[in-house]
Amino acid sequence: MPQVIDWPCSLMRPLDVSYFIKWSSREAGANLGGVPQIIGSGMGVWQVDITIPRDFDGTRVKQLEAKVSQMRGRENIANLCICDPFRYNAGVSPVQYPFDDGTWWDDGTGFADAAAGTLNLLTTVAVAAGVNTLTVGVSNPTRPNLRIGDMFSANGFLYRVVSSNAAGLVNFEPSLRTPIGAGAALITDPPRFYGRFADDMQGRRTRELLRRGESITLSFVEAFDR
Repeated sequence: MPQVIDWPCSLMRPLDVSYFIKWSSREAGANLGGVPQIIGSGMGVWQVDITIPRDFDGTRVKQLEAKVSQMRGRENIANLCICDPFRYNAGVSPVQYPFDDGTWWDDGTGFADAAAGTLNLLTTVAVAAGVNTLTVGVSNPTRPNLRIGDMFSANGFLYRVVSSNAAGLVNFEPSLRTPIGAGAALITDPPRFYGRFADDMQGRRTRELLRRGESITLSFVEAFDR
């Protein structure tokens, strides 16, 4: 049974991050019209590449080395922050408070308090695994829906919004990995990602490169067992 290793957001400090859904497809030859026939599996798997800048802080370098050791190559699973400067956060949807009598302003909003964090979006109905659509509540108080390109996580799996509307409808990729119940919070600040190292040699020159003033890139592939 793999162990889940928590990687603190403060430890990563990424210089660059790539989030890519890798899809699998096959060509089944050309049809009678000479057009290639592409067959997709419908299964996309996330690959996350995190580039960490040079670091001359010995304590932080050793902490990073320790996390690499805990991963035991591809055996264990990393619980990572998704570092997205454009994420759905308190700057987009701050926590809001009503009047003392529990009512809101005429437009349905309340008193915003960004220092209190992000106002979570909650699912309005349960959704089954395998779907690509869900609905969130955007009233009481009024708040913006997720935007195209926003990422969120649910049950430790990562998703990217491909379309949405003001009524709370959200379409996303890849397909939902696990069922989500009604009233579940979508994690956006930051989203979380569970992944294994792409191979057993990830991070092998961590100290050498960081102390020499070079960056390193760690590659993770989505983990389904946890």
